Amino acid sequence: MKFNSEITEYLTDKKFSPALDVSFGKDKYPETARTELLVQITRHKNVIHLGCADHLPLIEQKRKNGNWLHGLLTQNCNQCIGIDINDEAIKYICNEVGLNNVFLPGKEVDDIILGSDTKWDYMVLGELIEHVENPVKFLADLQKKYGSCTKKLIITAPNVYNLTTVRDIRNNNENINTDHNYWFSPYTLTRVALKAGFNDPELYFADRVKLPLFMTVVKRIRQLLGITPKFKANCFNSIVLIAEF
Repeated sequence: MKFNSEITEYLTDKKFSPALDVSFGKDKYPETARTELLVQITRHKNVIHLGCADHLPLIEQKRKNGNWLHGLLTQNCNQCIGIDINDEAIKYICNEVGLNNVFLPGKEVDDIILGSDTKWDYMVLGELIEHVENPVKFLADLQKKYGSCTKKLIITAPNVYNLTTVRDIRNNNENINTDHNYWFSPYTLTRVALKAGFNDPELYFADRVKLPLFMTVVKRIRQLLGITPKFKANCFNSIVLIAEF
C-alpha cells in the first residue's frame, strides 16, 4: 500500500489539517507472519539487521519455535550483519548460539559495513523503532551514516489500529510491552520515515490477530472454496514499511 498524492501532501507538511481522515482499509493482504515476510523480501540479499538480538530471555524460545528473526535472516540472506546495544545478548548469541555475525555498535562493525565494497540491499529494523526515544532523529542518523552504502530500509512496528487493540481501547485497557515508547499507525510511521529523509515508502501488514467468530467462519468458507483468504490492515498486528535510503 502507498498513500496517494493527496495524503502525501500532508505527510510532507505541504498541507495541514487538524482532523484529516486517512483511509488504509481498501487493500487486502495475505495471511503471513512478520518473520516470514521479512525472509521473503530479503532472501539472497545483503542485509544489515539492526536490533538483532531480541530480548535475551526470548532468544532460545524463539529459536525452538523457528521464528527468531536474526537466525532466519542469517540462514536465508546472502550476507547478514547484526548490530545490537545489548552486550549480554550479543555475548550469548556468539557463545551459546554460535553465530559470529553480531556486533555491538562501534568501529569494528562500521569498518565491515562502510569499509567494504559490499552494497547492502536492506537495513532491517524489526520491532525496534517503538523502543527508541527519538525515532525521527534515530532514523535520520542512520540515513546519514549508511545512506551511501544501503539501498532500502525495512521497519516493522506494532499496528495500533488492529482489531485487538481497538477492542482494548473500548474497554479502557492498554496491553503493551513495557519497554515501548510509542504506538504507530500507518500514517505516523510513514511520516516519521519521511521526516528522517527516507523516500518512496510502501506499507505491508503481517501477523494476523485472532479474528471475531463471523470473520473466522468467512475465512473457513473461503478456504473450502479454494480461495486464499486476504484481510484488511486492521486484522494485522504489525506494520511493515519499506523505503528508499
